[in-house]
Amino acid sequence: MIEGLITLVVAHEVASQKVILEKTSEEYKTLQAKSEAQKSGSSSRAVKYNITFDVATRGAIKADASEFASVVENTLTDSRGWIRAGVKFKKVASGGKLHVILASGAEIDKYNGCSAELSCTVFPLVLINDTRWLKATDSYDNAGLSLSSYRQMVINHEVGHYLGHDHVTACGAGGLAPVMLQQSTGLRGCKGNSWPLDNELWVTRGY
Repeated sequence: MIEGLITLVVAHEVASQKVILEKTSEEYKTLQAKSEAQKSGSSSRAVKYNITFDVATRGAIKADASEFASVVENTLTDSRGWIRAGVKFKKVASGGKLHVILASGAEIDKYNGCSAELSCTVFPLVLINDTRWLKATDSYDNAGLSLSSYRQMVINHEVGHYLGHDHVTACGAGGLAPVMLQQSTGLRGCKGNSWPLDNELWVTRGY
């Protein structure tokens, strides 16, 4: 009887180990598949456009220029951004193709078609309004959205103009606001969004 029990216990342990090994093998295969999928996704976003950019200030500004430069660089190199359209941004000290400038409203107002109240793009200049950088806008705040998301949105929006995009007015998939919607002046029933949508992933200039 004891010998039979020992045999049963050993058989049970062997079976348990087999189950564990099989489970581990399946988990490994799952992780391997995910890894391959991620590699495939990365390769599908091959670099098509190399764009250098520099960061500067213009006029009497109140915001932290170093923080501004850091947020600009982090936003333009974020995997959720224009990188998905095949754009690779590289920061340079000066002489970039794209100039991202933190500017006072008075400076922005000097350009035709621009307003002292908002940010503006005058190719190849992207002019980010210092006041909006510090406070966003009332309509954006009233929607319960954060200042950090506003900053990401306004950078991606204005750089979108640099890349050849015009404004859009309709919500995207799931009700998300396209990044080229003028979210600074109102969401128009859309959900706030700081990043280009799938149907905005194209470039016509700036490279």
